[in-house]
Amino acid sequence: MTPEALNEFNERLIPVIAHDHAGFGSALLSVGLLVLMLALWGIREGERWVWWTFTIGAIPAFAAGIATHYFIGYTNFIHLLPAYFALILYVVGIICTSPFLLRKF
Repeated sequence: MTPEALNEFNERLIPVIAHDHAGFGSALLSVGLLVLMLALWGIREGERWVWWTFTIGAIPAFAAGIATHYFIGYTNFIHLLPAYFALILYVVGIICTSPFLLRKF
């Protein structure tokens, strides 16, 4: 739809969409920085809490991001492909770091 058509439908729709995009972008950036900082400074042998933080912390993010699309009926595979790819990479990372982070001394 054009911006004019959106405005005709409801003049508050464009600000809501802009707010939604800004909120999503800032959440994505802040979570990305959090994961980056934890990965850079928290990855030490036997640091079980780091593995559990990564593992449990990802569940709400991926569940909300992917499930929301199914709830609203937007299940286009190509659209969701980046989320699926990120989930696969994340699971591979969790599996590969588990022997190192979950090691007992």
